[in-house]
Amino acid sequence: MNGSLASAPLAVGSAPETGVGDPRAPALGWLSCLAALAGIGLLTAGSAAPPGEAGIALGLHSSHLALGVAAFLGGYVLPPESARRWVRPALLAVWLLLVAMLAGLGHSSHEATRWIRIGGFSLQPSLLFQCFWPLALASWVVRDPLRLRQPRALLWLGGGFLLLMLPVFLQPDLGSVAILMLVSGITLLFAGAPMGFLWSILAVGTAALLAGFLLFPHVADRLDWWQQPEEQVVRGMEAIAAPGPAGRGPGLGVMKYGHVPESRTDFVMTVIGEEWGLIGSVVVWSLYASFTLFGFAIARRAATRYGIILMASATTMVSIQAAYNMAMITGLVPVKGLPLPFVSRGGSSILALAALLGFALRAAFQERRAPAPAASLLP
Repeated sequence: MNGSLASAPLAVGSAPETGVGDPRAPALGWLSCLAALAGIGLLTAGSAAPPGEAGIALGLHSSHLALGVAAFLGGYVLPPESARRWVRPALLAVWLLLVAMLAGLGHSSHEATRWIRIGGFSLQPSLLFQCFWPLALASWVVRDPLRLRQPRALLWLGGGFLLLMLPVFLQPDLGSVAILMLVSGITLLFAGAPMGFLWSILAVGTAALLAGFLLFPHVADRLDWWQQPEEQVVRGMEAIAAPGPAGRGPGLGVMKYGHVPESRTDFVMTVIGEEWGLIGSVVVWSLYASFTLFGFAIARRAATRYGIILMASATTMVSIQAAYNMAMITGLVPVKGLPLPFVSRGGSSILALAALLGFALRAAFQERRAPAPAASLLP
């Protein structure tokens, strides 16, 4: 790339320039990384399944990936103008659903009320914010870039975000709030928001973490476990370190037999590390790193300001979650119920992120409208 993404035409009040090169060129590598990660997730789903249940696990994970493909294509075929029109009603609908869940509609598990059951499928509605909020934020920035320098407009934006996140916080799901806040800050940084506002986001995030520490016992417990790593983190590190460069071999790992909980979701990297060794872990890390670089390259070449901001935000959303998940299993950050994007089992996460990436890619490919000839404006 020529220069960093921050140097893209995102300065407040400036007109977007034509992207440098064709965004379709890096898109092939970007999509290839996604396909490879999905393939690794499918292999791991069968490998991590209990004896005799590999077929069931593969079928379930395949259905989640098929749902993700449908969501991606749905996001891609919808024109950006249409997506920007309905994103606010979609945010409101998800918020009302989350409020209803707090009132007793939701299904509780692991000391949190985050899921609703639809037949045999469990949906985590709060994850839909990972799709809808970046769309709304990019639209808000593009509609009037000068608002990024207006304190009152920024306060309204921050207040709206906190109101949206309130039911997520009360579930409680502090991790999702923190990720959305971090992605919002990075997105606004790309868009040209003043550093003072970004520091205020950090301050609010720290205050939310402190409130969660005081209000919810399991948050305090996880921070204590982080200082003195719990057994699942220790075993996860052992699973990655012990087998050597090539691992034990596909299907030959032992940590998945109850030694590491959530080995098919949050701690799926322990299965990959144990069975595929350092080589497998490095491949996964490299795919996420390449996905990030390709995503920023697409954003840098997008012709419209909306395409630049949304693609950068969508790429950041996936990359931050992947980085946190892989840091979590090594004890670098507190444990949080966070799947590894497109690799872990989890239909809600795959659905939300795939739809977001479809919207972002379509926006990045959108051509800038040509100015109307002056003669056409005369009576």
